[in-house]
Amino acid sequence: MEYNSIEERIVQEIKDKILSGELAENTRISEREICDAYHVTRPAVRIAIDRLKKENWLFVKAKSGTYVAPINKKTIEESFQVRLMIEPQILIWNINEIDSADVERMRHNTERMRVAEHEEYAYRELDNHTVIKEKTKNTIIVELLDNMIANILRITSKTSVSEERRLSSIYEWERIIACIERKEAHQASQYMTLHLLNTADEFWRNYRGDNQED
Repeated sequence: MEYNSIEERIVQEIKDKILSGELAENTRISEREICDAYHVTRPAVRIAIDRLKKENWLFVKAKSGTYVAPINKKTIEESFQVRLMIEPQILIWNINEIDSADVERMRHNTERMRVAEHEEYAYRELDNHTVIKEKTKNTIIVELLDNMIANILRITSKTSVSEERRLSSIYEWERIIACIERKEAHQASQYMTLHLLNTADEFWRNYRGDNQED
């Protein structure tokens, strides 16, 4: 993968380590170790860490340091609720902003979802949601959805995707994309609502994380 800067590379590779489990929740992050690993100075590392904190991948413990942020049941529930409220409505508001290049991007992602391993499947599915997010000009909504991206990826990484759900998800995306191409906003919104509800149902059936309420 090509990166625009060393900070971007550090951010992405730390995210990948969190998603793979190499960096577990509540693991302390050492700035010095990152500096040594990437042969960079502390200012570059701090830019990367600040971005990861802003996106909720890391958090700070007072007088202790920076740690991998845990994701709990409450966070998961809230992420699903926000998606269900916002994403179908974006399709109603902004379907005319989704052009043929966007449709092709979504189709390519959906085809890759048929054969992708779990991590790529999660990224492809998320990129379809990103296409829709990119079309809203509402900065508050964009910020909300940007802050959810980390949670969505980490939620998906906690469970496997059954073959039945994979095929159902692909079918739902095909219906959504077809409606977008025909500019049938309300029908696309309805399929998106169905997709999000089914995704949440599958997640809760398979969830094996910590169910403690915070």
